[in-house]
Amino acid sequence: MSKKIVSIFLVILLFITIFSTTANAAASAKVFASSKSAYYNDCAVYAKYGLEDLGYSVSTVTGGITKSSMLDWIGNTGNGYAFYVHTFGGDGYFNDYSGKSIDADDISGNWDLVYIDSSYSAKTNELARAFHTVGYSDRCFLGWYNPVTTANSNSFNYYFWTEYVTHATIRSAALAAASRVPGDGTTPIRFYGDTSYDGSAR
Repeated sequence: MSKKIVSIFLVILLFITIFSTTANAAASAKVFASSKSAYYNDCAVYAKYGLEDLGYSVSTVTGGITKSSMLDWIGNTGNGYAFYVHTFGGDGYFNDYSGKSIDADDISGNWDLVYIDSSYSAKTNELARAFHTVGYSDRCFLGWYNPVTTANSNSFNYYFWTEYVTHATIRSAALAAASRVPGDGTTPIRFYGDTSYDGSAR
C-alpha cells in the first residue's frame, strides 16, 4: 500500500472518529406513573413508546413516585426536555405517591413537551407557564381542565401515544385521541403552547 493511500485512509479515519464522538446525545425524557392508579403501568408503557417515537431517550419511574425524584428531573441541567407524569393533583399542582404536591413555585427550566396527567392540571395555564411552555415555538403543555377518571385517561393515553403522536401536531393528536374515548366530556384535555409543534425531540 502506498504512503499516499495510507495517508488518505488515516484522514478519513480521523474524520469518522471526530464526527462520531462529537455528535449530540439524544434529548432525554422521563415518565413517572403512580401506583395509586390502576392503570399506571399501562400509561407508563404508552408514554415511553410515544416519546421514543418522537426521538427521545426515555427513562421510566413507576410505583411509589416521590416529590424529590420528580423535582430532581425538573431541575436537571442536562439534556432533559420532556416530562410525563400520571398521578393525582389539581389546579396548579400535582402529587407524588404520598400526596406531597409540586406546584408552580417548585418548577424551573425550559421544557419542550410536558404532559401532567392529573385532574385539573390544565384548568388554568399556571403549570404551563411555570414550565415555560407558553409563548415559545416548539413547546407545549397538556393536561386536563376538569376531572378525568383513570380509566378514561388510560384510553386517551393509548390512542394519543400509540396511534396519533408522530402523525400530527401534539394538539391535533390530543384532540383526535379524545374523540376516540366514548362519552361526552370524558376526556377534558387542554393544550397550551405552539399549536404547530409536532413534539419531535430537538
